[in-house]
Amino acid sequence: MHAERSFTLADLAERLGVTQHRLIHLCEKGVAAPDLQDASGRGSSRVFSSRNVLELAVALRLRDMMLPVSAVQAILQVLRAFEGQLERELPGFSLPESLRDESAPDLRIVLSDGRSIFFSLGVAGAQAKLFGGIPVEEAIAAERGWDRKLRSAPGSSKKRASNSADPRAFGGPERSRFARLELSVTEVARDLPID
Repeated sequence: MHAERSFTLADLAERLGVTQHRLIHLCEKGVAAPDLQDASGRGSSRVFSSRNVLELAVALRLRDMMLPVSAVQAILQVLRAFEGQLERELPGFSLPESLRDESAPDLRIVLSDGRSIFFSLGVAGAQAKLFGGIPVEEAIAAERGWDRKLRSAPGSSKKRASNSADPRAFGGPERSRFARLELSVTEVARDLPID
């Protein structure tokens, strides 16, 4: 097993191309909490893990898409719970390491109609499987400690093209009606400057 990489706030700001203030804001709002060391007062430092780097990179992308901080926080909490489930189902799985190589599963966050959080997981040679359907408001209300198991979503075994039969269907296996926001966690992980 390899030693955990650690990153300071200044290092992360430089690697992610944002100001330290923007990262501090996300930490203070509870979007991401440093795994290795949190700030404990004036002059203390936060120390982040590789997983934290991915969480902050995902948070920044979601904020760039104009999602409110509370929704970003909820999505990342559900992602942490889903990571735990993936660790049980895919031996040796860990974020972000398991998403960085070419044979990595395709993990995507899907926000359906701005109301429900889904995850799409595609493994080579198999059709993507849909998990979730967690109401954003429920995840926001739960704040920290959200650990509900994410089940396969209804209709997740159907192909994406199945929505095309209904001319009113907007898209996606989660059956979004009005809007759908999708972010590839795998691509974000592959772009991380952590090497």
